[in-house]
Amino acid sequence: MIYTDIISVNLYYEGVRMLPQHWKEHLSKVEHAFQPIVNPFSGVTFAVEALLRGWERCGFDSIAEFFDTAFRENLLFEVDLELRRKAMMKFRTIEGFRKMKLFYNYDIRIVNMPDFTKGRTKALLTANDLEPDAFCFEISERHKHSFIKNTKNIFENVKQYGCRIAIDDFGAGFANFELFYYSEPNFLKIDKFLIQGIDEDIKKKKYCSNLTGLAHFFGITIVAEGVETKKEFLTCKEMGFDLIQGYFIQKPSVDVKDIMPVYSSVQYIDQTDKRNLSEDAYLISNEIVKLSPVNVSESAERVLENIRNHMNVPIVPIVDDTDMPLGIISERNLKEYLYHPFGKELLHNKSLTVNIRKFITSCPIVEINVPIEKILELFVANKETDGVIITKGLKYFGFLTAQSLLNTLNEKNLAFARDMNPLTKLSGNSLINGYLNDAFRDEHSQYFLVYFDFDNFKPFNDRFGFRQGDRAIVLFSDILKKDFSGKNEFIGHIGGDDFFGGISCNGMVCAMAVDKIRKTIKKFTDSVISFYSPSEVKQGYYTGKDRQGNDSVFPLLSISAAIIELPSGRREHTPDEIANILADLKKKAKSSEEKIAVASISEALAETTH
Repeated sequence: MIYTDIISVNLYYEGVRMLPQHWKEHLSKVEHAFQPIVNPFSGVTFAVEALLRGWERCGFDSIAEFFDTAFRENLLFEVDLELRRKAMMKFRTIEGFRKMKLFYNYDIRIVNMPDFTKGRTKALLTANDLEPDAFCFEISERHKHSFIKNTKNIFENVKQYGCRIAIDDFGAGFANFELFYYSEPNFLKIDKFLIQGIDEDIKKKKYCSNLTGLAHFFGITIVAEGVETKKEFLTCKEMGFDLIQGYFIQKPSVDVKDIMPVYSSVQYIDQTDKRNLSEDAYLISNEIVKLSPVNVSESAERVLENIRNHMNVPIVPIVDDTDMPLGIISERNLKEYLYHPFGKELLHNKSLTVNIRKFITSCPIVEINVPIEKILELFVANKETDGVIITKGLKYFGFLTAQSLLNTLNEKNLAFARDMNPLTKLSGNSLINGYLNDAFRDEHSQYFLVYFDFDNFKPFNDRFGFRQGDRAIVLFSDILKKDFSGKNEFIGHIGGDDFFGGISCNGMVCAMAVDKIRKTIKKFTDSVISFYSPSEVKQGYYTGKDRQGNDSVFPLLSISAAIIELPSGRREHTPDEIANILADLKKKAKSSEEKIAVASISEALAETTH
């Protein structure tokens, strides 16, 4: 411990000793409960939030009254220092704490205390053998006036030292954006008001979607607070929240043994919810530039060395001790030293410690699972950025330059074009399989999956020629495009005269889905009569050759549809099983008078097992 830290620690103990006896008793009765903040993909505990418990044992009606009383008595600073010390000491007893961060609720009125002095957090961290980037101050707008007047410089110093800042309960008040602007936080914690019921509230989804975009634009990690249900968890995960906190993961606990380094329940959800890497993530990983990161505690000389090793991309990603990116340093950030007399000597002089934090600039930071189009939006919106930092499990993974981002997007468009059916321009089998996989991961939505098949298409093709056959296929595809154009609808061309349709919804009764499909089929049968002669239309059939080459009579062209209802909830079956069931159900549809066969997944599975 350096000399100044010893002084600060001594000042701390002196301050605590000077507290009135009743406050010493209060502080002996309170303790911290910890609640995990977890990565929704890996289940790894990224951090814990320290939440004060036991204030009622001190005679206070609320936690707010506890701190308001300390503030009125001008004791808030020393009271908070003791609470900070207790939180750090308890944090150290958590299994795997070295790989976690401690989020601490900080009452910003502390800076108004007459005995407030800087440097105490640094001394406490040193005394508890904790790195600065392991500690995060959570602030809120409850005492906004104190923040705006006094604390901007304080938090600039805190960040320069290496601690983090989080805005708590964002979205709960009316002045959050002013707080956001002045604090330049590392973390944005979205209030539970916006999270609870988000799976069914379109307005909340839209609001949070814009907030995640805003956060990632500034390279800020965004946290969903108050997640209580699996549906809320999955929705937040799909929307791009980086971290999850709430009862769904775990309630706050005063017993540190309850805090797990990894939550297997979250890992299981991720394994059943999606493939390891999405198609976009696979394309990104192929184009990403593997720039070597530099730890923020290293020297400026190391930064220069990395720049020399990557002159084609003169950028160095900067990370903390957990490999979480803090931003980038580019060659132009160092020009004050590189292009001025004695500048290089200063950077290389090991006796003059140049803190590289002063050179770090913000950069969009996103997880590898974020869609390419969303990454492109962030890049275009941030005109001054050199690229986008890509993380995997919130750890640095690589860097996307403008060129590599365009290459990735181009490859995705080419892959999409290759999978389109050349005749109908509908999605092919790869995209259909992708839709089925997504449907099985989406446990909180109901689906209707449809297999369309032309009846007696071969004799029609033989009798009228393949050009008319293609016209009939295009006619049906055009009808599908109009009838299944909704946001939650999907159509694909399996090949030949086989088509696929999907409807995702909540609350749609089976009869409504069947009626929609019945109308689509009728549109086709009403339109396709233009392919026949008036006499064939009148008699309702035409003559042609059967499979043995004999003259035979065939009905006018029609469509059969096999429909499976996939209820919401956990899927006990696979997309391959569904495909096989649809194929079997198609035979039943062809033999029915209406040419439609319907079954729920449970009914269909029961039939196949008997």
